[in-house]
Amino acid sequence: MAAEPTVAPSGRLAKLTAANMLRSMLPLVVMVLALAYFCSPQNPDPVVEIDPSNSIRYAASLALVAIPVPELAETWRPTSAEVDPPADGQPGRVTLTIGYVTPQVSFARYVVSTDPAAELIENLLLGADREAALTIAGQPWEEFTTNRNERLYLASFGDLRLLVTGSASQEELRTLAASLTPYRP
Repeated sequence: MAAEPTVAPSGRLAKLTAANMLRSMLPLVVMVLALAYFCSPQNPDPVVEIDPSNSIRYAASLALVAIPVPELAETWRPTSAEVDPPADGQPGRVTLTIGYVTPQVSFARYVVSTDPAAELIENLLLGADREAALTIAGQPWEEFTTNRNERLYLASFGDLRLLVTGSASQEELRTLAASLTPYRP
C-alpha cells in the first residue's frame, strides 16, 4: 500500500500557525497586564490612619471628669478610636479606646475609662501577671504581662483608669503613657 502524498494547506488554513497565534495574543496580554498594573493599589503602606478627635470630644463630653489624652508625634499613627458610652446616654461612665501604629511599626492601645468595672479593661487584665510598680512621667503605674505576652501598664487616678498595652516595645508603651495630658476642647 502506497502512502498518499501530503498536500500543503492552502488559503485560510495556511495562516493558522503557532507564530501567528502568539502574535495575535500579544496585544491582549499587554492590555491585561497594563490594566492590572493601573487598577491595583499604588500605596504600599496598608495602614489606614484616622482622626480620633471626634471620639475624644464625644468621650470628654460624656465623662464627668477631665480625661487625659495622648499628645504624640506625627510618627504615631492613630488607626482606631472607639467610645463605649453609658447605657442610658447620660454623662457618667464612659470608656475611650485609641489604637496606634507606633514609629517602629508595632501596635499600641490606649484606654481611659471612668467606669471602675470597665469590661474591656477587665478582659485585658484577665490572666495578666503583675510584674512591678513603676513611675512614668511622675505618675504611679503598675506593669503587667498579658496572656498574649504583651506589656500592659495600668494607672488609677481618682475616678479614672488608664491602660496602655500592645505589641510595641516597653520604650514605646512608656512614651505613650508619658504623653497623656488633660483634654482641652
